[in-house]
Amino acid sequence: MSGETFLYLGRQYRLWLDLNAAPRPLRLDQGWLRLPIPRQLPEEHRPAFVRAALVDWYNAQARRRLPERVVAWANKLGVAPPSLLVAEAEKRWGSATSSGTIRLNWRIIQAPMSLIDYVVAHELTHLKHPNHTREFWAALGTAVPTYERSKARLRAVGPELDW
Repeated sequence: MSGETFLYLGRQYRLWLDLNAAPRPLRLDQGWLRLPIPRQLPEEHRPAFVRAALVDWYNAQARRRLPERVVAWANKLGVAPPSLLVAEAEKRWGSATSSGTIRLNWRIIQAPMSLIDYVVAHELTHLKHPNHTREFWAALGTAVPTYERSKARLRAVGPELDW
C-alpha cells in the first residue's frame, strides 16, 4: 500500500499513507498521493479504505478535468458541447448517446492527456457519426491524425488503468 505507485495524467505518483493522522481526503502534494489513515481504523480495513479514497479522488479529478477537454474538442470538431457523465464502465472508456450525451470512464484520468484527448474526440465524433463507419474513421482521422497510434497505445496501457 504505502509506496505503491498510481498513475494520474500519465505520470506515476507514490502513495504515502499518513498513519494515525487526522482524517482528510486524499490529495496530491509535492509529488505524492497523501492519504491520512484514521487512528482507529483496524489494519485489516486499510486496503478497502485506501481503494475507496483513491476511487473518490480519481472521480473528483475526472469531473474537474474532463469537462474542459470535452469543450475544447467540441469546439475543434464543430459540435455543441454535450452533456457529460463521468462513470465507471466495465469495458469502455467512453460512449455517446443519440440524445447527445457522452459518458467517460473516470479511469481514463490516469492516462496521458493525449490518450484522454483521443477518447474524448472519439466519443464526440460519434455525435455526428453514430457507428464505426468509414465516415466516422475519416472524420476522426481529420481531427486526430494519430488516432490509430492512440488507439493501439490505449489498448496496451488500458490494463494498467484497471485495478
